[in-house]
Amino acid sequence: MTNREFFIQTWGMEAGITQRLLNAVPENNTTYRPDPKARPAIELTAFVAGHAPLMLMLLETGDIKAGPQAPPKSIKEAAGVFGAVLPKLEKALKGVDEKTWEQKIGNIYGPDGKMFQSAPIGMLVWATLFDLVHHRGQLSTYLRSMGGKVPSIYGPSADDPGQM
Repeated sequence: MTNREFFIQTWGMEAGITQRLLNAVPENNTTYRPDPKARPAIELTAFVAGHAPLMLMLLETGDIKAGPQAPPKSIKEAAGVFGAVLPKLEKALKGVDEKTWEQKIGNIYGPDGKMFQSAPIGMLVWATLFDLVHHRGQLSTYLRSMGGKVPSIYGPSADDPGQM
């Protein structure tokens, strides 16, 4: 199995987990934050969901250009961004060849336009996934305090026995 094939397999699992978590964020407390330094729930939800469009941008253009986004009107709208792009992203992942995955250099630019990272596309796709998983973990800690239930992520939670 190649690195790209392993990523596609891993992404299939992680995308489902992420969608379940995004769907579990309660709509009734969009401004919730566990600490003044933390992002509000709606902003963090949008940030997590926004990783899929950024990954698609990387595969289609060779670059991720992060920039300010219009704030979503609801948790459902924020979470919907993720699911809406999944079919295109899955097609793009399956369509990239091994040489491009391993050798084509891509770039990540921050909101200020400065280059953050330059590396092979495959490495940047993995880095984007790891960043998504990190922020998804942050978002999962919001749910109970917001009155929601934590879905199974890598195993059962106190709220969800999971699909073992």
